[in-house]
Amino acid sequence: MKKNKYNYSIISSYCPKMYFIQYLKKKIYKLLNKLQERKYNSHWYIRFGWIDPNQDIKSQIQNLYEIHPTSSDYLYADGFYAQHENREYIFIEEINNTHPDGFISVIEIFKDGTYTQPQPIMKLDYHLSFPCVFKIAEEWYMVPESFKNHTIELWKSNKFPYEWEKHSNLMEDVIAVDSIPFFHEGYWYLFTSLRQKCKKFGNHLDLFYTEDLLNPDWKAHPQNPVCKGLLNQRMAGIPFYHNDKLIRPVQNSLKRYGAELELREIIELSPTQYSEKFIEKISSEWNKLDDGCHTLNIVNNFIIMDAIRLSSKINRSAIKTNSALKI
Repeated sequence: MKKNKYNYSIISSYCPKMYFIQYLKKKIYKLLNKLQERKYNSHWYIRFGWIDPNQDIKSQIQNLYEIHPTSSDYLYADGFYAQHENREYIFIEEINNTHPDGFISVIEIFKDGTYTQPQPIMKLDYHLSFPCVFKIAEEWYMVPESFKNHTIELWKSNKFPYEWEKHSNLMEDVIAVDSIPFFHEGYWYLFTSLRQKCKKFGNHLDLFYTEDLLNPDWKAHPQNPVCKGLLNQRMAGIPFYHNDKLIRPVQNSLKRYGAELELREIIELSPTQYSEKFIEKISSEWNKLDDGCHTLNIVNNFIIMDAIRLSSKINRSAIKTNSALKI
């Protein structure tokens, strides 16, 4: 594979010394995480709000609204955003004690930070998560993660946002996570992480392209895997433009799964070339009780992300939020 001067992830994967240092850090973090798990419970929750798209992103994520699960048996994660007919919605992965496999729910949100109860819209007999929702010619589509079914699936909404039907399988006989279709300069690119000749999903980022997402003829990018490294390549959301730069949100799971995010600028994206460079890291510094984040989506002036909230196993006090449930 061609080394790219911009793509620090590809370069690091060819540097044995750097890889060994990362490996040692991973082992140390694993031990620290085990010690922490003895003291704390944790749950995933959603953070959202409105920002100034011309200002620095990291400085604006400190005071967002929060949506916490109503029970310790629930999980809310993987938030994606859609605006339809002047109403705003977020799509999430949800897990509860009656349905331990992930399923997709939708929440309507309001400018004052209030929101409706999560409404399940896609609940199958296999795990679903990471509900990447987007429009093609005024029609709403979704690519939820369905790796346990060995598929990358495309769903279409018949009555947005509550009714969906399966349109097709974009790919079959694959084990892939966090798949994102993204249209750029005449091509649909599919960013995904395949479990293929690698121990963990996060080691690789794979890229495919086609001209028609609804009737695809996929071609593998000649640089695949376009990024390679130790657990820090998976997609964390849809690429977005910020200050004229195309930004890719990335999961950094070096400390552990769901530990941190990175923002990287995509320098080149074409059927023959891909390169990116590191911009900054995002850690859960907004609350001392938070200990991780792994998805981030920005659409115009709206931001949504998830995070992990810790609670002491000794002191099970109620969760305080800065938002309110709207029935």
